[in-house]
Amino acid sequence: MDCVEFARNKFEKLFNHAMKQLIYTYPLDKKNEDGNLFWSLPKRPPRPVDFDKDNMLHCSFICALACLRANIFHVEIPHKNPRSDEFKKLVGNQASAFKPPEFVPNDEKAKEIEDSVKKEASKKEAQQEEEKKEEETKEEETVQDLDDVEKLKEEFLNNYEMLKKVKQGKTFEQALVKPEDFEKDNDANFHIDFIYSSGNIRASCYKLDPMDWITVKLKAGRIVPALATTTAAIAGLQALELVKVVKGVKKDSYRNVFLNLAVPMMQATEPGDIIKSKLMEGLEVSIWDRWDVKNAKQMTLEGLIAHVEETYKGLEVRDVMLGSQPIYFHAIMNAPGKENDKKKTLNTSIRKLTECDSEDLYVDLAITCVRKGDE
Repeated sequence: MDCVEFARNKFEKLFNHAMKQLIYTYPLDKKNEDGNLFWSLPKRPPRPVDFDKDNMLHCSFICALACLRANIFHVEIPHKNPRSDEFKKLVGNQASAFKPPEFVPNDEKAKEIEDSVKKEASKKEAQQEEEKKEEETKEEETVQDLDDVEKLKEEFLNNYEMLKKVKQGKTFEQALVKPEDFEKDNDANFHIDFIYSSGNIRASCYKLDPMDWITVKLKAGRIVPALATTTAAIAGLQALELVKVVKGVKKDSYRNVFLNLAVPMMQATEPGDIIKSKLMEGLEVSIWDRWDVKNAKQMTLEGLIAHVEETYKGLEVRDVMLGSQPIYFHAIMNAPGKENDKKKTLNTSIRKLTECDSEDLYVDLAITCVRKGDE
C-alpha cells in the first residue's frame, strides 16, 4: 500500500500539480512583451488531469509505478497476473482511497519556470541570473553544510541498521534496494507499461493524440540502442586516442575514424601532416602557431615591434590589428606630416592602445610582416 500511495502522489504531482503550477505562472490571458498571448501556437496550455479510478490509463500508471517500486524494495506483488485489467482496477480503487496533498501555488517554482522560459528568449541574461542564484545558494549551503552532512550520515546509519534487523534470514544484498535496469523486451517488468501510461496521460494534458502500446514499445526500443551503441563506440574510440596522447606515441599511431553503424562500416586513417607555410629560410608556420610575447604589461608598441623583428630575424613588421580595429598602419604612419603621430603611437603602451582592463591576462593581436628588403 505504501507503493500504491507513492504512485498516487506521483500521479498528482506530475499530471495535476505541475500543470496547475504552469497555469499559475502563465495564466491563459497572459501576454508577452509584444502584446501577443503567451499561449499561442506552437505553445499549448496544459490541462490538469484529475485521477479517475475508472480510467484504465490512470489505473495502468498507478499499477506499473507501484509494481516497479515494489520490485525495487523486494516487496511481493499480491497477484498472479499483475498486468491484468482486473488487478489494475483493484490497484486503481486502492489508490482512490488516498487523498494527496492539495495544490498550493509556489512562487519560487513559478520564478524557476519563468527563468526557464526567459532563458530561451535571452540565454545570456538568464545565465547571469542563474549564476547569481547559484552563488546565493552556495552561500546558504555553506552555512548549513556541516549540520546537513551529520544528519544525513546519522539517517543513513539508522536505515542501514534497520534493514539488517528487518530482513533477518536474507543476505544483505537481498535486503538492499534493487535498481531497475531498463529492458524493453520483457513485457512483464512494467517498464513499457509505465512509459506507455505516463506518456499518454501527459499527452492528454496537452490534447495530443495517444499512442498505442506496441508503438510506444518500438519507439522506446530505438532510443536505448542508439545511446548504447553509437555513443559508446565513439566514446571508446576517443578513449583509445587519449591513451595514445598520454603515452606520447608517434604521429603515425594516431587514427581518424569514420563510423557508420547502419551500413555497418568503420574506416580508420592516419592523420595528415599539418600544412605549413615557409616564410623564409629557417621559419615555417601553420595556422596553429602562436607567437607569445610574455611580460608585456609595460611594453610599448615600439618595444613589441622590436621584439618581433629581433626574435624572427629577417621579418619587418608593417601593420598591427586588434580584431578589425587598426592599432598601427605602416602606410599611414609613414606618410608625410605623420611623424609626430607615429612617434606618439610607437611610444604608447600596448595596454593603453588596446584599452585592456587591469584584470586582462592577454590580448590577441594580428601582425602583418614582410621580408626585409622585399616590397
